[in-house]
Formats: sequence, C-alpha cells, structure tokens
Amino acid sequence: MSRGAKTGKWDPNVRPSDKAVGKIMAKVTDLTRRELTCIPLDDVVGSVNRSLRGWAGYFHFRNSSLAMSKVRNHAEQRLRIHLRKRHKVKNWKAGYAKFPSRDLYDRHGLHKLPKVPGWKTVHALV
Repeated sequence: MSRGAKTGKWDPNVRPSDKAVGKIMAKVTDLTRRELTCIPLDDVVGSVNRSLRGWAGYFHFRNSSLAMSKVRNHAEQRLRIHLRKRHKVKNWKAGYAKFPSRDLYDRHGLHKLPKVPGWKTVHALV
C-alpha cells in the first residue's frame, strides 16, 4: 500500500518485483547474444517479441510504468547492440544514428511495450 500522489489516500501499489524485471531483462539479453548473429534477424526479433508480449501481458494491469520503461529501454539497447554486431558497427554513436528507436519498431518489428497501465485504458472505455 502507498499513498496516492494527488489525493493522499492509501491505494494498493502492485508492481513487478525487481526479480521479475531482472528475469525478463536476462531473457532478452540471452535472446540477443552475440552468438545468434548468424540466425535470421526475423527469428531473433520474433523470439524477443514473444517474451516481451508474455511478460507485458502478465504485468500490464498493475502499476508498472517504471518497470515497463526499464524493460523497454533494455530491449531497445540489446537489439541495437545485436544489430551493431551483425553489421559490424563499432561505435555506439554510429549505432544510435544507424539504428534509431523508431527504426527498431517500424522497420525491424520490435514489440512496443505499453507506456500506460492497462487499467487506465480499460476504465476509460467503460
């Protein structure tokens, strides 16, 4: 339980544990390791997307915006590192220029984790 920022009332504060966030980050790291650069990129991105969708589907309806942003940033970084190794781009700055975040989602098909908790959009529809 924690106090709400606007009202000061006690609200349930359920969010993914540090262990759960660490497990998905380790899974994404394992799926984008250097030894997998010989596998087609669609297969690598597809396996990362399956893991991200499953994890986000489980934790999406909690107060998990901070955890989602951590996992989203980690997935972007890992895919960018994987692409840098695949295309032999040695410089970080050149990697960010060649593989911007928008490109990771639009061109390569990385699953975009939600920024807003699911319960906010569900209550808006009712």
